[in-house]
Amino acid sequence: MADSKRFEDWYKKAQADLQGARILKDHEGDNGLVAFHCQQAIEKALKGFILERTNELLEGHSLVFLCRRAARLDSYFAGQLKNCAFVNQFYIETRYPADMPDPVDDDEMEECLRITAEIIDYIIGGRKSKE
Repeated sequence: MADSKRFEDWYKKAQADLQGARILKDHEGDNGLVAFHCQQAIEKALKGFILERTNELLEGHSLVFLCRRAARLDSYFAGQLKNCAFVNQFYIETRYPADMPDPVDDDEMEECLRITAEIIDYIIGGRKSKE
């Protein structure tokens, strides 16, 4: 299956991942899964943003890489590099078992949700206000 070249599809998936993260949190799901869905939501939102602006669909999962690319298009993202690095740490760490697991605590999970909502609101909310 080829990835969609329609930025709107990426935005919908980003919103669905954020919604999934919130549902997991509200139903006392695993904090690591909440953080993982936050990472996925930001990844998809950034890919959609870059696709919308450049017509280029980037590969990869690093939020830092994607945020740097987005910062070339909008200076807002330069201020989000630290936040993206924070959420990015939960991409691999939360997906696979580890000999020395480092569970995601409640504060980290809440911070992931806050960052994700802020970035998605900027990207998608900003689009709606311009329409």
